[in-house]
Amino acid sequence: MRVIYSLLLIFYIIIDASAQNITTTVIKPPAQLRCNDVPAKFNSIVFGSIPPNSQNQPVIIFVHGWFDNGYSWFMAKNKWYHSAYNQGYRTAFFFHSFSDEFEKNGKVIAQMIRETCRHYNTDKVIAICHSKGGYDMDYALYNENIWDSVQGVITMSTPYYGAPIADFIANPLLRFVLENIPIVGPIFKGKGTFQMQTAYMAGVVRPMIDNHPDNRPEKFHCFAGWGADHQTVLPNAIPDDILKVVFKDYQPFCLDIPGFGTFAADLMSTGMSITGALSRVIQVQDRYNNPSGNQRYNDGLAPYYSSIRPGAVAISQPPPSLQSYVSHIDELFSSAMWNIVQPEIEYFKNNPVLRKKNTETETQNVQQFQAFSDIQLIQTKTIEINNPVTNKLYVVGDYRNETIKVLDENNVTVKIMPLNITTQAIFDIFHKIDLSALSADKKYTLQFSNQITGFFQDGNKAAIQLNTHADKIYYADEPLNFEVSLFDWTENISDVEVKGFLNRNMDENGNVIYDKIIPVSFEYDEVKHTFVCSKKLSLPDGVYNVSVYAEGNKIKRFGTASILMKQEKKASADTENLLSVYPNPSDDLINIQFNVNESAVYSMDIFDITGKKLLERNCGNLNTGVQQIQISTKEIKLSKGAYMISLNKNGERKSGKIFVLN
Repeated sequence: MRVIYSLLLIFYIIIDASAQNITTTVIKPPAQLRCNDVPAKFNSIVFGSIPPNSQNQPVIIFVHGWFDNGYSWFMAKNKWYHSAYNQGYRTAFFFHSFSDEFEKNGKVIAQMIRETCRHYNTDKVIAICHSKGGYDMDYALYNENIWDSVQGVITMSTPYYGAPIADFIANPLLRFVLENIPIVGPIFKGKGTFQMQTAYMAGVVRPMIDNHPDNRPEKFHCFAGWGADHQTVLPNAIPDDILKVVFKDYQPFCLDIPGFGTFAADLMSTGMSITGALSRVIQVQDRYNNPSGNQRYNDGLAPYYSSIRPGAVAISQPPPSLQSYVSHIDELFSSAMWNIVQPEIEYFKNNPVLRKKNTETETQNVQQFQAFSDIQLIQTKTIEINNPVTNKLYVVGDYRNETIKVLDENNVTVKIMPLNITTQAIFDIFHKIDLSALSADKKYTLQFSNQITGFFQDGNKAAIQLNTHADKIYYADEPLNFEVSLFDWTENISDVEVKGFLNRNMDENGNVIYDKIIPVSFEYDEVKHTFVCSKKLSLPDGVYNVSVYAEGNKIKRFGTASILMKQEKKASADTENLLSVYPNPSDDLINIQFNVNESAVYSMDIFDITGKKLLERNCGNLNTGVQQIQISTKEIKLSKGAYMISLNKNGERKSGKIFVLN
């Protein structure tokens, strides 16, 4: 049954939505509407029927967010259309993209607003935006000359300061794993995904919008949630129309499936709980963190602080209020949200002159937390766990018909657990392994039939904190001075090694790129009592992922963050430092091609996702020109996963990545 339900929860397929005209459809009143009456295709507007009590009532537009094509407003017996119709509001639902950048979405949304105004013969609309749709609307207002056509904007968990989970996605090796996941992988390549990094949203987008001469933040009323672990509730029986979120031409049976709603709600809740837990340990830098909040309180994808636009009117109550104790998914499906949103619609309808309100005082009493990471990034076939302490294991990616063998302290098999994750549903991308059945007060070893990639929390309080000094703009020819601090670390400092790497994923123009990986090392500073990276680098401008690893005899920790770098000096052409690796992914032979500027002796290293060196090979003296090396992943026994290949010449490195399928 789980396989059947998972197939019904496919949330992505590659769709070419480029350069199409806006199409429109008028649907039946809610009481007559069947789920297959709503077309779900990009660059289209679905107009609701005009209610009988619509005189003097406003037009409401619905703008969807990330990982959604717009049908979520209708699927699983969602009541947004019903509620708006019963209130007398005329409606328009926009279908624009899955993960396109806000510049592209903003242009499409502006065109849709003009079309909506023509359709209803009005000069004003009120917008309800979920998630990323809020700053897609932001761009449309300021750059597409539709400011006067929008009376007000109501946003639900729009990450105005970025989403920490996007910093995690931008880690180059994890990015490689995620982008190779069947079906859902292509969405992680979207520019809109990388724009959600905290460094980009807070360091680039917010200054651009907040300092705009026409900025009127009072036009925005913002709801923020903090219930990442809140249980989503759907009707027990819902139809199969969830597939319409993916397949534009899918015609559902529109028959209620018993138990499907409960299953879908549980899967959504688990997904939000996992992404919320990971968001709490992402090392968001102070410069990109609204001083009034932190990412500990989040709804699974967007932190509470990030969802309140600067200077806007907050319509949510700060934690620990139960009014805002909802998840990112609840905001789409909970009928309680209409009771919060509808009064704001009435306010915009009745008040052409908007009130101004400073929201900083509303969130300043939220308890402050610093971001610490107590997780390990793993790529392994074996994990040792100590069950008296709470152990949590999350795997990332696709694992089909594999097993987990549980061994006791005597190396005796006590349990075999199936591991069958096809990632055909969005919320199976991050999957929690249930360890609750294992007995307390015992130690176990988990053996996987194939190498897994994921995160492990061993229950030890030991944690690390990464400080990149993100307020510093110019790094050229100066030490980076990144710092990694240890907390509750029970091992001797002399036994701890800290290392990491940088990787640029967006250039100075905001384009998504695949750039070289730059390893960095840290030395312990006896005065500062922290590990410091003193490496001097000349780096091109852009948004970087910074990932660090701290490893003692038994304790291992991982932290990652995004950072905006601007330098006075530009690095030499990036292509000189890149390796061409193909085929990629590979199940055996791979070719490594690169350019040699001068004859020299080269060596090649291969590292796994945790930075562990798996292979060191002397390539000998290579002549100038284009060179190629061929290796066999089977011969060097690389298991399934992502790896970094580094070619070295007198300390100069050329880097590339490979994903192994076998």
